[in-house]
Amino acid sequence: MAEVKNMAAEENTVEMKEAAERDEAYVIQLKKPYVFEGKEYTEIDLNGIKGMTIRDGIDAQSALFNGEDIAAIVLTEVSTAFARAIAAKATGLPVEFFKLARLDISRAVKNTVMGIMNTGSNVKGHILQLAEPYTYDGRSYTEIDLSRIGELTSLDESRAENRMAEEGFAAANTTQNFVYACVMASMATGLPEDFFTGLPLREVMKLKTAVNDSSFFE
Repeated sequence: MAEVKNMAAEENTVEMKEAAERDEAYVIQLKKPYVFEGKEYTEIDLNGIKGMTIRDGIDAQSALFNGEDIAAIVLTEVSTAFARAIAAKATGLPVEFFKLARLDISRAVKNTVMGIMNTGSNVKGHILQLAEPYTYDGRSYTEIDLSRIGELTSLDESRAENRMAEEGFAAANTTQNFVYACVMASMATGLPEDFFTGLPLREVMKLKTAVNDSSFFE
């Protein structure tokens, strides 16, 4: 009997922990149920985005680029296709779930994904403030100094473009490319490229914006 009580207590503890870890801001409550492949859904939980990295964003951007989704190529992170790809990865649901969803669901997913990626970090004086401490190679980082980007050369930019090509991207739109942002930041800071690709996904837009800040070149 004692063992049964202990097991029940452990299960309750796990459930309470899972509930605490579930951020309601990442959960979309549907206005009316959505049926997909015979199953009814009343909400879409995007908490999985918390565990996603900029590398996941690069992979999604690459898939959309190679799929010739023109809207996603021009400005990836605000496109419906990108939001679908991120939501599918975060939830484990097939991308068809989101492709076939009603327009109100599609817009809610897009707005939520964009909102998550637009919050939690900022740049002050070319110092990127991270939303949360980031651990890499045993060291914790709360900010990244990008001030040396203005000292990079044309040769450095060519290297970044070549890395884009290695990932399957054309160099026509460097300012919108996640790989380009990571490579330029790597060269400016001396930190490895995977330091940046391993950052939480929600940091990608701020990193991209910071790398392409026109004040570096005034």
